[in-house]
Amino acid sequence: MDERDFVSDFRKDNKIGFYRFVKQYDNYMYPIMRAKGYEPKTSNTRTVVFTFGEVSYSRRGYKKNGIWCYPVDEKLGLTRYIRYSRELMYQIAKMSTIVSYRKVVEMIDMVYGVFITYSTVRNAVKMTTQLFNERDDYRFYESHDIDKRIESEIIYIEGDGVMVKTKEGERKRTDLAHFVVHTGSKKIGKNRYELQNKRETISTEHTQSKERLIDVLENDYHITKDTLIVTNSDHGHGYTPYTFKEVARHLGVKRHEHFWDAYHLNKKISKEMKPFGSDLTDLLYEAVKYHSKKSVRTILDTAESMCVDEEALNQLNEFRKKLLNNFQYTKPAELRGLTHAGVGIMESQHRKVSYRMKHRGMYWSKKGADTMSRMIILDYQKELRDLFFGEWRQEYEKIKALPTSASDYLKKSEISTRDRANNKKHLNKKISRLVRGY
Repeated sequence: MDERDFVSDFRKDNKIGFYRFVKQYDNYMYPIMRAKGYEPKTSNTRTVVFTFGEVSYSRRGYKKNGIWCYPVDEKLGLTRYIRYSRELMYQIAKMSTIVSYRKVVEMIDMVYGVFITYSTVRNAVKMTTQLFNERDDYRFYESHDIDKRIESEIIYIEGDGVMVKTKEGERKRTDLAHFVVHTGSKKIGKNRYELQNKRETISTEHTQSKERLIDVLENDYHITKDTLIVTNSDHGHGYTPYTFKEVARHLGVKRHEHFWDAYHLNKKISKEMKPFGSDLTDLLYEAVKYHSKKSVRTILDTAESMCVDEEALNQLNEFRKKLLNNFQYTKPAELRGLTHAGVGIMESQHRKVSYRMKHRGMYWSKKGADTMSRMIILDYQKELRDLFFGEWRQEYEKIKALPTSASDYLKKSEISTRDRANNKKHLNKKISRLVRGY
């Protein structure tokens, strides 16, 4: 038995059912559209590719005051000049967050028996870019339910960059600014933990990612002056303690604890102390662990006496300056009355982005890198479908239809008044003809 033959027959049945639905809905809308004042002007054929295959269907087109309307197309969620259904484009976009564009072409053909091209996948990603732009615009008008905001005594924030290869710029590299917010870590298995109430922001622009971070904190979390904000970073450019102090100050919280990420700190110690032997390196680890600044100075003084040239001395002094100036942030959580659970999660959160966007010789445009990284984050949050089909789209269309200025509003008012006057004049003529008939 070749199962593909059965699937092919099922697809034919699906198309027959689709044609039946289109015909029934087209006939159902005919009297409704006439009652609304629309006149049927044409009945033409349109070809669209759906998840169940490519179909060509005929439907009526109506016209009123120079405006065309195709009820069947609206029911199917199709706009002008679109050859692929929104559901298919969504699924193409979702697949592109997992595999390369060319692999998506193969997967669509294998799963649905539908042929698409590499350009179709690119168009699906471009559509997602447009949806992101509209969603970002809509967030300024969106109302948020205060009662649904997440309440927690402690909120954790971490930030770091993910470097990807890009086609633009001298360095051919772009840093994706990635921030993660959560309310703690919960054990869900033997060696598995899950971050609670997690939110993420990512962008090729650090300022934009930081603005989205603040937007998420203000709208999704219930933060008071007594909320404890715990932050963690590698102290790289754009992720210094000052960056997180700015966020805490903006939120108006009094309690803020910042950590120099232990993984990156230990990595830095290992690299800088390597020329001075493992014994001195282990002693420095120990001094940092017990937060003894005096011991750290003694160890670094010993290392200085072992420097053989000026270059090694300058490098050690640079490390000493950074370590001692930021020593307060190396204080372990236990000594602060906190727990390390939920701190230092950034590397694991990067993986979903780096697995798809790094290695394998991939280069991205800056706009493409921004869109793909946001798609990956949104898909992991199980919110990518809402971007394509959520209620926010209908609300956004209403907002776009509003006048952008007083002059636009007055123009619309003039048109409405003129239409009412013309309708009244037309009605009077009909009454006059009726009276003359009697």
